[in-house]
Amino acid sequence: MKSNAIQLTRKKRGSLHSRDGLMLIMLIAPAFLILLVLSMGPLLHSLYTGMFDSNLSKPVKTFVGFGNYKEVLFDSYFWNALYNTFYQVFGTVGIQLIFGMVIALLLARTFKGVKVLRALYLLPMMTTPIVVGLVWRMLFNPELGMINYYLSKIGIIGPNWLGDPNWAMPSIILSDVWLSTPFMTMILLAGLQTLPADPYESAEIDGANKFQTFWYITLPLLKPYIYMALLFRMMDAIKRFDTIYIMTGGGPGNKTETLNIYVYHQAFEFLKTGYAAALSNVMLLIILFISVYFLRKIQKS
Repeated sequence: MKSNAIQLTRKKRGSLHSRDGLMLIMLIAPAFLILLVLSMGPLLHSLYTGMFDSNLSKPVKTFVGFGNYKEVLFDSYFWNALYNTFYQVFGTVGIQLIFGMVIALLLARTFKGVKVLRALYLLPMMTTPIVVGLVWRMLFNPELGMINYYLSKIGIIGPNWLGDPNWAMPSIILSDVWLSTPFMTMILLAGLQTLPADPYESAEIDGANKFQTFWYITLPLLKPYIYMALLFRMMDAIKRFDTIYIMTGGGPGNKTETLNIYVYHQAFEFLKTGYAAALSNVMLLIILFISVYFLRKIQKS
């Protein structure tokens, strides 16, 4: 009798779980289908367009298969744009990781007004990137900008920040460091606040100094959050367009022409939509490889 009752109870629980699962699928399915259509539709259209020699100035488009992708491999401007992209990404994200870690360690401390300081620190994230580009473009103005004005007060003649090939990309990196470092800081700060206290108490008993505690305890425990922050910021930095376009438009020459800017020029200035689609698909593959790499790192850590 008891075994029969247990079996009946299990059957009821199983039916309830199946009903709950079916209800969950029914509730999620509409939103999932909408997101699938909105994401897969443009992707399939981009893959289709990339197989044609399509130009908006020509009434007929010619099927070329993987011809556009072969052209990408031998396109020196593409390789220059790829170099500029990684220069911008690694420069921006690397500096943001260092600054973000230092600021997160400071904000993780308990002192009067720390909550207000954390809230104020998020203000740059609320600013529209186009507005950020316009503001920094005015700050970097060689004649009227505040940066060169204050440099002149201490006897330094500031360069033409956005017009000098040697200073254009560092200037763009600086603007994004100001804009997006708070995002990196908040992820690392969230990780610091979840770390267990036992390892730190053991390290203190063993006589470890602050640097040893940070290097051998904090960093290893914080690895998943570091990888997560790097993943989000690298994906965002690769597809960065608005601030670069506002500040330099890819110039001077093509010194700040990243992949996004290069795709824009091919599609909307030279009207080569087929080639631009192939370039965007290559950029998608780069983002996919980076995402898979960091997701594996997050799982292992």
